[in-house]
Amino acid sequence: MPAAKKNQHEKDHPYGTTLLARDKPENRAQWGNNLGYIDVEPSECDPETGRCPYYSYTADATREGGALTTPIHMLIASFRDQLCPRTLHNAFRRAENPNRVFIRVIEQTEVGSDLIDDAGCWDRYCVDYNTDCQQYKDNVRTVHVNAKDAKGPTDARSKLSSMVDWDYVHRDDADMLDFHRVELQDFCMQIDSHMDFSDNYDTELIFMFHRTENDYAVLSTYVADISQNNQGIRVVPNLCMVTFTSTIRNWGTKECRNLIRPKMTNAMWGAGLSFHRCHAELNVPVDPYLDGVFDGEEGSRGLRFFTHGYDVYAPDVVLVTHDYHTHQGNPVVHTWGRHRGAAADDEKEKVWKFRADVERERSKVKTKGTQRVNMMLGIGHSRWNEPDTKEIEEIRKSRFGVGNKRTLEQASKFSGIDLAAKKMVENKCGNLKWVPYAESSGGDYGVGEALRRSLTDGSTLEVGEANVYGDAAPGGLRGPGKLTVDGASSAATADDVGATASKVTKSDPVEGDGAGEDEEEEEKPFVWVKPVVKEENALAAIARRHGFQNLEEARMAEEKNSAAVAIDDSASSISPLLWFAASIAVVLIAIVAKTTRMKPKNTRHRN
Repeated sequence: MPAAKKNQHEKDHPYGTTLLARDKPENRAQWGNNLGYIDVEPSECDPETGRCPYYSYTADATREGGALTTPIHMLIASFRDQLCPRTLHNAFRRAENPNRVFIRVIEQTEVGSDLIDDAGCWDRYCVDYNTDCQQYKDNVRTVHVNAKDAKGPTDARSKLSSMVDWDYVHRDDADMLDFHRVELQDFCMQIDSHMDFSDNYDTELIFMFHRTENDYAVLSTYVADISQNNQGIRVVPNLCMVTFTSTIRNWGTKECRNLIRPKMTNAMWGAGLSFHRCHAELNVPVDPYLDGVFDGEEGSRGLRFFTHGYDVYAPDVVLVTHDYHTHQGNPVVHTWGRHRGAAADDEKEKVWKFRADVERERSKVKTKGTQRVNMMLGIGHSRWNEPDTKEIEEIRKSRFGVGNKRTLEQASKFSGIDLAAKKMVENKCGNLKWVPYAESSGGDYGVGEALRRSLTDGSTLEVGEANVYGDAAPGGLRGPGKLTVDGASSAATADDVGATASKVTKSDPVEGDGAGEDEEEEEKPFVWVKPVVKEENALAAIARRHGFQNLEEARMAEEKNSAAVAIDDSASSISPLLWFAASIAVVLIAIVAKTTRMKPKNTRHRN
């Protein structure tokens, strides 16, 4: 677009535009005149109450504050992906401060394979990309999983959630840490294993997060193609439509243009990019009992985020990109879930300490996989019988269920999705208004409450005072602990926390990929400890991180700092029959590749 025309466009549309739907016969039949681009409104505050999203933690909103130092915990699920080493390379070389980037990788590779796809993410990074890789040896934690044991991308990502959970609960015990301590206000960044980033993406994502003016924001989308990397493109994909296969699935991605801040979506979330505070990862962990799930992961977590009080936003500029062509053209990465024979006993997946409680409770989970998604969200519930009702209630109240900030009914209305009827009933790709709720007290963003929820049956755990070492506790709470979960026992006072009341005024890519060193210890009797969610409130965190002598100094610093794709409907025009045909084609390609398997060269393009 010529500069003069671009300037006039931005003048005519000062907050950017968002696409509702292309003007096509099928869209007109479904949405009437609710088509084309519309202006983005300047405010997302609730018009009835004047309330706006909660926004009080601004310690890292500026370079002078903590924007250059706040840790970023990158979470990567990789399934036999030869591009994973390049992703590590890009993550470090593109970061403004690579030393604050800590990467956890669930690496699923085939034991004994001589394919480059199974050569190892870290090992190939050191050989092919950075011979001085040891400078980052303390910034990467790789968990190896036999590809034969892979249960799908959702299962792999649930392991990453478990790792974050463990390193938060044990953040003050160096002997118990699995990798690196996690704080509530750190950032967690879930991505795929075949990505690139714009220069200084780490700092720019933090600035973008603050442009939402929402402590509970989640930046997420189907990111643009790698060909658009590092160009500052302001045409960004906007997730706002779904279809239904055996469950809910993102579909028919739209777009936003020239946004000046991220745009709130209808709770639709993409697994290929999710940038949020780590308290979001702790409150809404990926469900570890969704074995074999591909469709259903994204829709269910997006709606769970919403019920827990989080709001999903489309980014306002392209900072993270995805190598769709190379990755999807590689048949090896599409082989998870195939019956390739069981892993040998010495190759079987270990039970890592961060995963022990999940596996201990697994036998209590009656329904797993896609049907568990459907039961939790009420998808097609008319087919369920009386015994299902109790199990549905248990799923929804469990650690991996829905939140208590907003209801599923509110989620259905906000998203425009009739979950029971399995269809979209309203176009919600336009302007949306924030749905108010009561924020959790205690200054811990509700994490203490979340950690008290049982993994399986929805009960609230009551635990006694004691010390626990070693094993994970049943039902979801972990020791050792000297912490407390209720606000009354927290060291922080209401005055320390400060004001937390809400402000008043103010081409559809295919997603995702599949994604232990510790020996499993003998089961030992143990005493339960009441885990502590020792939450440093916002000001205490500022004081700790920046060396202030007291909370008053931190408060003064915070006040000073606070002054400071177009993929669209091309996918929607693809019929389910063509999707099915494409899936069959991928299967056939994978079979041919397996029967003619050869060791690929580093220079080979599968793209």
